Amino acid sequence: MFKPGKIFQSMTAGILPFPCPLCDDMIPEDGPNQLCENCLEKLHLFRDPTCPGCGGILDGVLEKCSLCMREEPRIWSGAFALFPLTGDGRHLIHLFKYRNNPEVARAAGLLAANKLKSGNFTPDIIVPTPLHWTRKLRRGYNQAEIFAEMISHFSGIPVEKVLTRVKRTRQQAKLNREERKINLSGAFSLKKGANLKKRDILLVDDVMTTGATLHAAAEQLLANDAGNVYIMVMARRM
Repeated sequence: MFKPGKIFQSMTAGILPFPCPLCDDMIPEDGPNQLCENCLEKLHLFRDPTCPGCGGILDGVLEKCSLCMREEPRIWSGAFALFPLTGDGRHLIHLFKYRNNPEVARAAGLLAANKLKSGNFTPDIIVPTPLHWTRKLRRGYNQAEIFAEMISHFSGIPVEKVLTRVKRTRQQAKLNREERKINLSGAFSLKKGANLKKRDILLVDDVMTTGATLHAAAEQLLANDAGNVYIMVMARRM
């Protein structure tokens, strides 16, 4: 169950010296609730050049990484990812999604905003990948939504929650590649009154594995006259 104290910590992280969310060390010199230098090093942050299909490591001589080459063609225009889903990166995502630690989004949001700035990239809006209301009720929050809000906080790019999840799907982590595609068919729809006409969008989620969830969400955005869609995730499964 979601704890009110965590909400308080997330909201007050800008004025109170909360510790590094990964190691719990106090780091007031780096700002409240940010990752310390030791933890940043352990995350093995992705550095350019990265794969345009997922934002992860380019592990060969081809334009995209070997993981993206095995998946269906990417329909987005570019991708950003912060770190691989291994070691401390996996632990950080586990804290964020399953151990009631939404404050992780603040540290990740700053990293994401800096990545956008270094890439000289400013989309018109940020769109979080939505959870079905039943899953959000059980978890207490949508991790992609909080991540998106923190990117917005540090970058000034507005968040618009234009997508809704109309189909309660099985958890993607438990499915194979083909099952993921079937599972997400018809999962998203555009909210009434949303205007995407020719607007460049940063579509945000926490983790990318095959990209099936992001593909289904991006497909809905592009079908409703969005300009270019780019993706941003905290972690790329390797």
